[in-house]
Formats: sequence, structure tokens, C-alpha cells
Amino acid sequence: MQLLTTRRHRSAIIGALVTLLAVLPAAASAAKPVDHFHDRFTDSFSGELCGIAADAEVVANNNFFLLAGGGFKNTGSFRTTVTNPSNGNSIVISSAGQATGPAPIVDEQAGTITFQATFKGLPEKIQAAHGSVLLRDAGVITFVDTFDLQTGEFISSETVVQHGPHPGADSDFTRFCEVVTGALS
Repeated sequence: MQLLTTRRHRSAIIGALVTLLAVLPAAASAAKPVDHFHDRFTDSFSGELCGIAADAEVVANNNFFLLAGGGFKNTGSFRTTVTNPSNGNSIVISSAGQATGPAPIVDEQAGTITFQATFKGLPEKIQAAHGSVLLRDAGVITFVDTFDLQTGEFISSETVVQHGPHPGADSDFTRFCEVVTGALS
């Protein structure tokens, strides 16, 4: 199993929203919650992260609100400890904060669906198992992601708002694998 990178993780979340929103009826435009999901879970699995064999232990807490009109608010955190089984090197990848967004924009003529998501807090932190921070994105950042309406395939992404240090996002998320590879090798 391939572990998800930040961009792929964000795309997977947005892809899940595509599916969820496709089955919900249209609602009033007020930003009142129409549904709420809460989940706390732990999981462990093995796979690859940036081409390196990895064992992962995940702890996550999530509060997801679907808002009337199709928008969303998600508050949560996760902490994943990733260990290279061949040498024992470990890192901790974590995130905490809030993500919000309006209803998706469907362009049937173009065959696309576009999501906007604003992350506030700590979208990504990678640190050595013993504490030193290797990469940290923090503050506010807004992405606009477009997908094929029929297949759900990712088409494009654009950063439209950015406040605070976001070296991972600034590198188009290439720094993620650079840091992970250096720490786990």
C-alpha cells in the first residue's frame, strides 16, 4: 500500500466530498450544520512512503460538519509515526486545525467539479522521532482543486490565499519527500 503524500491526502479528502455531496439533496444556503460526523481512530499498516518501506501508526480525531448549502467545516488532528523497518529510523507527521469550504462548483459544460478548502492551524508538521522539526507548514492556506466530474480524476490545483510559513506548499509538496527520504534513510 502506498502511503499518501500531503497533496494526495488533500485530493483523497476532496474526492470523498465529491461522493458525499453527489448523494445529498440541495439545501438552504444558510451555514447551519445539516449533518455531523465524529470519529476517533487508531490504525497501523505497512507500505511505502516516498519510495521507502514504512510501517505507520496513526491516531486521528475528526469532527466533520456538512453545512446547509453544501459547504463543510472539519476540525481535527492526526499524528502518524512512520518507521523504516530496515533501519529503525522514525519520523512523526502531524496536523491539527480546521478546514472549511463552500459548496463545490459544478461546471457541467466543462465536465468539472471544483472545491475550495481553507486550512487554518498546522496543516503539516514533520519531525524526527526525538523531536526536532524537519518541515512545518502553519497559518492559513486556501487551495482550489478541480476534478473531472465523471471520473473523479484530479485535474488541477491552485493556492489562492497564503499566510504564514508554508515551505511544503511553496515547493509544490516536493519538500515532503525530500525531508521524509532524508530522515528515514
